[in-house]
Amino acid sequence: MLELQHHCRWLCSLIAVVLVLTVVPVPAAQARLISTQALAAGAAADAARARIEAMLERDEVHAQLVALGVDPQAARDRVAALSDTQARALAKHIDSMPAGGSTLTFLVGIGLVVFLVLLVTDILGFTDVFPFVKKTVH
Repeated sequence: MLELQHHCRWLCSLIAVVLVLTVVPVPAAQARLISTQALAAGAAADAARARIEAMLERDEVHAQLVALGVDPQAARDRVAALSDTQARALAKHIDSMPAGGSTLTFLVGIGLVVFLVLLVTDILGFTDVFPFVKKTVH
């Protein structure tokens, strides 16, 4: 009989614990709708981050980072730590920078501008630089 009372007491304790646990409030899951703009902004930030990481993987960028004393892995870690807004802004800044411009192209452009200015002033009679320009006598 004593053993039956022991089992009954143990079973009653177990039932009491189960009943208490069923009454304890459990927070409900919070579900919200995600707007299309928020979803698109998240996708744009992911794309910007991927574009920045792809740039960091280029050999010339990697070499320049090492030359400047920056650990390339540290740069990748910092890109991963950027907020969505910062990642989009950095990608936009990178996209607006001149890509592959060389000094030779710049010098040829400057030379062409100087040539055109001198040619126009020579045609108007302000200068006498080019012998192939026919001067009009006033």
